[in-house]
Amino acid sequence: MVQTRIIDLDRKIPGGASIEFLRVEKPVGKYSHAPFVLVRYSLAGEEQEYGLRLDLDKQVFLDHFDDNQEKEEVIQKAAPKIIEVLEDALSASR
Repeated sequence: MVQTRIIDLDRKIPGGASIEFLRVEKPVGKYSHAPFVLVRYSLAGEEQEYGLRLDLDKQVFLDHFDDNQEKEEVIQKAAPKIIEVLEDALSASR
């Protein structure tokens, strides 16, 4: 099992379209340099079973809401802001 570091996003990232961003799970240890994180989120107040994979290098989500353009726009606009919060949290812990 991959060890992860949890970075809380509660109220730091604007959501919309019933999406709320909750936290980032970043691999640590031998996988710490992987350019991907998992973003946990809720829809209409319900945390979703699966998170959204975020590519840190390209600053885009790898998972999409193909059936809902409004939700898709919300997550793509949030990607750079989530990365900024993640980088700040990692810098503060060094």
